[in-house]
Order: sequence, then structure tokens, then C-alpha cells
Amino acid sequence: MMPGALICYLVFTWIPIAISGGLFWLWNTFSGTAITIPIIEMIVFLLVLRQINVFTVSSLFHRSYSHKQFEYIKPVEWLMRRWNWLLLGTGGRAWAMMHRWHHAKADTPEDPHSPTKEGGSLWNITAQSAESYVECIKNENGKYDKYMKGLPDDRFENFVRFFEVRGFWVLALSRVPVVAGVLYLVPGVSLPAAFLALPAVMGSAWYSTVIMVNGLCHLVGYRIWDNEDTSTNLFPIDFFGWGEALHHNHHERQSRANNAHATWEFDPGYWALWFLSKIGIVKNLRP
Repeated sequence: MMPGALICYLVFTWIPIAISGGLFWLWNTFSGTAITIPIIEMIVFLLVLRQINVFTVSSLFHRSYSHKQFEYIKPVEWLMRRWNWLLLGTGGRAWAMMHRWHHAKADTPEDPHSPTKEGGSLWNITAQSAESYVECIKNENGKYDKYMKGLPDDRFENFVRFFEVRGFWVLALSRVPVVAGVLYLVPGVSLPAAFLALPAVMGSAWYSTVIMVNGLCHLVGYRIWDNEDTSTNLFPIDFFGWGEALHHNHHERQSRANNAHATWEFDPGYWALWFLSKIGIVKNLRP
């Protein structure tokens, strides 16, 4: 992997955390009331929370909804859908619609998020993803109906859509009190500190996964299959994305839950699902 690509990934991963740090500095400099937080505890908390967030969206929205690689038992699915909305701001229907659209049009001018199509780049990949997500939410004239088969279409999705169609700022504001409450549970974190840390929680998983999978995994890395798109693998960076950075392998065999194809590759997301299948939380896992 190119060092520059790794640096770019790390920079975008920590952008929201840097924003939170800047807000703390501004508050402490100009408010006259300094806020302190237990730095080590907060960093560990944010990193663990990020990994949980990535796993929930990767396993439920991507592997289960988009590709039908397995099913969660209903109580766990119910909980994870609400977790994904609160911590990542997305509903399963629009997310999976956009992902299916990506696979159908990968690296063509119609790809919803590609750094290699005309006008696309690593620097506008998040904007591409946001614009395409809004298109899937609105689905004007049923343009994306072909990507909706088998996706959730119930009261909860309608509840999420109520906020989504009104813009991302409304969506963010609707979740701020709950996410701040989660942060407030960290020992030693005051309520003002919890609100100032919101960008780190609500943005880190979004930025890093979009940049890594939608961006870098179509620009740098290695390939082991001769398929028609530009997808690549970024092993071992995929450890931070639960196997999602084995993106090239996934493009080759979309229905397979295990993204590790070469003998030296490892998909931590698959083995987490394998364990969950052994204790009855996951059903019909397709290896």
C-alpha cells in the first residue's frame, strides 16, 4: 500500500476527532470556564465505539441487507437498526439501495461514489456518497426501485426517512441529545464536554469507512481477480474495518460472507459472524 494513501486514510479517520479537539480549545480559551476530560479514557472509549459502529453497519446494512449473506435474529436486528441510526445517522433501506447501485454501476459514470469516474476523486468521495444517499432517500419517480428488493420498509424506516428528507442537519440535530447522553456515561466526562465531543463520535466511522472503502479501495492496493472494475484490497488495513477493505474480493463474490480469498488474508468480520452463528444470534451464514 502506498504510504500517502495510508496517511490520507489516517488523516480522514481523525478529522472529526481533531474538530472536537478544536472545539475544546475554543471553549477553554474564550468561555472563561475550562473543561477537562480524562483523555486516555475518552480516546479508548471513542476507538471502541468506532469499532462497534463500523461492525454494526458492516454486518447489518452491508452483509445482511445488501447481499443477504446471513440474517440476525429479530431482537438483535431491532437493536442494531436503532443503534445505526443514532450513532451513524443512516437507515438500512437507503444505505443498502446505494450500495447495490454501486455494485451495479461500479466505476462507470453512473457509480454513486467512485474516485475513478470522470469528475471523481478521493477528495470528493464523501460528497458523492452524501448526494447519492439523498437520491436514494427521495427515489424520485421510483428511479431506484430495482435496488429495494427485500429491504426493510416499515414504520421505523419511515421514521428515519422523516428526518432524512429534511436534510442532514435535521438528521444530526435529532440524534444529538441521545449521543451526548451516551458520552456522558464515560466516567469523568461533564455534559458540556460530551456535547463538544460529538463530532468525534458522529463522524469518525463515517469519514474513515467512506474514505477507505469507497475511495482508497478503488485507487490503491492489490488485486487477485480479473474483474472489470477498479476495486482493490487493502490488507491488513481491513482489520480496522472488519474486513471491508478486502473490497476487491467482495466485488468478485458478493454473496460470500467471508471476504478473505487468499490463504494469507483474514476477514475479522466474518469470524465474528461465525461466532455469533454458533451461539444462535446469526442465521443462514453463507461462508
